[in-house]
Amino acid sequence: MIFYTIFMKRIVVISTIFFGAACAMAQAASTTQNITGANDTPNYRRYLELADSAKYYIGKENWSEAARCTREALRIDPGNVGNVMLFNNLGLATGMEGKIGEAMQCFEIALSRAPKSIPVLTSKAKIQIKASDTEGAMETLDSILELDSISEWPLQTRGLLRMREADYKGAFSDFKKLTTYHPDNIWGHGGLAKCMEMQGYLSEAAGYYADAISKTKPEDEDRVEFQLGLIENLGHVGKLTDALSVAKEAIEEHPHDGRLYLLRGWIKKLLLIYREAEADKKLAIDYGVDYQTVERFFPENR
Repeated sequence: MIFYTIFMKRIVVISTIFFGAACAMAQAASTTQNITGANDTPNYRRYLELADSAKYYIGKENWSEAARCTREALRIDPGNVGNVMLFNNLGLATGMEGKIGEAMQCFEIALSRAPKSIPVLTSKAKIQIKASDTEGAMETLDSILELDSISEWPLQTRGLLRMREADYKGAFSDFKKLTTYHPDNIWGHGGLAKCMEMQGYLSEAAGYYADAISKTKPEDEDRVEFQLGLIENLGHVGKLTDALSVAKEAIEEHPHDGRLYLLRGWIKKLLLIYREAEADKKLAIDYGVDYQTVERFFPENR
């Protein structure tokens, strides 16, 4: 389908943003809660201060300063039990800097001390995805889901990765579980729609796209992608009046998205409303839709 590439690009965005600074901060925030010290000594106070500074810099996505503070804290008290999370945060910071080998070493140290730590495994999976290590990320996500079979981010991310690898059966299973246990997660419904679409089950795909749209608000950036998917699938299965209705609402919400005019024009062409179809085609071009995309819906006569 025409918007498959756009949809799949969301894997990178979700894997980075969804588990970005906010999640990093949540992990880092637990660091000092796990740190213990026998006495209130100057060294211990400095250790806590550095750990808190690292948390602050992670929240600001200042990875180099986060790594510096964490390394200094580890040098002050290398035996503290709270160092599991410090090594986790150091792995996250160095990984985001692109130092993947160092990051993996940090995660392995943390996991050698806490092999079932979901926060550490989650950080590791995120950096593996950033490094395009799909196989490694899948193994790590499997490990997380063995510990917590309904954990939201791992289910969502594994489903997206499975779909990218054309494992639609596996992806469908993850997305189905996601919709069951996390019904407000739009990518559960959106993922189910794309799995059905890629296998040619267009009526089913349209239903799942409608479910995904119902979970979003007009200002949500992914809503238009689901609307595009719904319009196209309705068009392919011959529900042209329904497709036009969806297109009308979508254009009211996103009046500057040329792809919506393109699909509305395509639907009008199928309804033999040629003059209006050509007008929508022109609007799509005016709003920047590329020639190849336009030609797929309005092929030139040769």
